[in-house]
Amino acid sequence: MKRSILLVVIIMCVALTGCQTIEKEEKIDVNATVTDMQYRSSYVTMMPIYNGQTTTLIPQMHPARYLVTISYEDVSETFNDRNLYENVKEGDTIQIILYKGYDKDDNLIKQTLQFPE
Repeated sequence: MKRSILLVVIIMCVALTGCQTIEKEEKIDVNATVTDMQYRSSYVTMMPIYNGQTTTLIPQMHPARYLVTISYEDVSETFNDRNLYENVKEGDTIQIILYKGYDKDDNLIKQTLQFPE
C-alpha cells in the first residue's frame, strides 16, 4: 500500500514539473502556405458489445476528413475543414494568425496557427 502511494506521488511530481503557464500572449497576422492536403472518406466500423452470452455489433460512423496543413516558418498546423479544403490548393498563401505564448521569463513556450474569429 505504501509503495503504491509513493509511486503515485512520484508520478504526480514528475508530471506537474513540466507544466508551464502562459503569462504573455502575442498574435501576429502572417501569410502562411498550404503545404499538404488530404481527403479521408467516411467509413463504418463495427464495435462488439458483450452482454453475458450475447454479442451485438453496433455500427460506429466515422465522418469524412478534409485535412489541410498550413505552415509558416517552423510552425505547422493541420485543420479538418471542408470549406478550406475546397477553396485552396497546395502552394497557396493565406492570411492567418500566428499565436505565441510566453512564460513569466519571456521564454517562448507555445506557437500555433489560428484562423481569425
